[in-house]
Amino acid sequence: MLHPAHIDGRSVVILRQGRRGFDALESGILSYDGRTLSLGEGGLRRTLSDDELKSLMTVAPGNRIPECRGFDFYLIAEPGV
Repeated sequence: MLHPAHIDGRSVVILRQGRRGFDALESGILSYDGRTLSLGEGGLRRTLSDDELKSLMTVAPGNRIPECRGFDFYLIAEPGV
């Protein structure tokens, strides 16, 4: 599992499986304040859960998901999220 301090300032996109590939639900920069890992800035912040942190995947050079381009990490959200 990644440690929040090691991914502070890195980018992430949260995806949902759609009928024709993936849809980007949220994206932004990760921020770690020493207690919580958050996505977004200002009033639009959302805290990532431990399960989401465990599920973060690195965007590898050969990644075939177009929505991942330009991001460091991606997360596939559970259906209905």
